[in-house]
Amino acid sequence: MNTPKHHLSSRRRQRLVLWALAMLSWIASVLFAGRKVTPRQLLRRRRSMSLDGLKRMTIQLMIVRAAELARLRLPKVPRRRPPVRRHYFRSLLGSRLRRLMKRKDLPARIAVLIDVLRNLDDYAAILAKRLKRRLTRLFPIRGVPVSSALLQGAPAPQPACADTS
Repeated sequence: MNTPKHHLSSRRRQRLVLWALAMLSWIASVLFAGRKVTPRQLLRRRRSMSLDGLKRMTIQLMIVRAAELARLRLPKVPRRRPPVRRHYFRSLLGSRLRRLMKRKDLPARIAVLIDVLRNLDDYAAILAKRLKRRLTRLFPIRGVPVSSALLQGAPAPQPACADTS
């Protein structure tokens, strides 16, 4: 069995976590510090940044760290893998972590993302337990269709019309 290759070095992962923390704290300071900043200035400073994008980045960092903690072994024989579906990351997180990261008000969403990034190893350990069990419901074992044998027996009787005269 081959050991998996690390997708990110620890320094690069740390830099990404620190960048995401800086962006989340910047968003929190702009929205909740009472500073007068126009939306035009916000767009000019950070064009491609959004809270949903930062949440997606946090989830992906957590998945990468969980895969490193789980130390999954790859089989020697390469097999055809199914394509990644849209719901794969949602299924991989599970209901517990999704419920934890889902908040209705904006300050709570930012606070949860900051907490997840600060304690990335703790949340990744929860996810690593799920990774070790694999996603059995997403990739079930399916049977192969086989041609059935011909039935040898008497032919079916012809339908007869009822005589009602």
